[in-house]
Amino acid sequence: MAYKYITENNLYHKQSYMYSEYGGIEFLKEYVASRREYLNRWERQKDREIECVKEAPGLQDAGQDLQNIRQAFIENRQNGKTIDSVKGYTKSFEVRKRIYREYDNNWKPTGNMEFEDYEAYIIFAECLVFTFRYTKCLKYFSCLLKVDDTLLSVQDKLDIRLKKALYNIIKSELDIFYQLAEENGIGLEE
Repeated sequence: MAYKYITENNLYHKQSYMYSEYGGIEFLKEYVASRREYLNRWERQKDREIECVKEAPGLQDAGQDLQNIRQAFIENRQNGKTIDSVKGYTKSFEVRKRIYREYDNNWKPTGNMEFEDYEAYIIFAECLVFTFRYTKCLKYFSCLLKVDDTLLSVQDKLDIRLKKALYNIIKSELDIFYQLAEENGIGLEE
């Protein structure tokens, strides 16, 4: 069984995670292998100091909003509004499997329908890591897995800075995964 949720471009070949067949431990091992493949490629690189995308002055609308949310977590000033914003982006991504530039008050895309701003996906993934760690709510981790599948599907389109940020996100994702596996008595041989 191969991990099947990363295509040549998940933005155009959307994955249906609903009603996925149960694959047990073998599926989990394939998932981990898909992540380790990316990590191993980048662990051979010398310069991987970027922990998150620092400033993204070109971002607009949703990208800028996500950057502000991430900054609130970094500065430890997150609050209910911060979590509600991440919840809105999460719901929208779960339905559409995309992050659009603009949303209306009901989290439906509006105006500029652009969805290939990879930096926004990176920042959203970082927000999901922060939000899961803050809330321990699994829906944020579940969404993180899907966002990371999407980012891995377009990794060849990412510039070096975003690839390095994705490296750190994947490391965080696997840390959370192993923690959850351990807490639930799921043994995975590495």
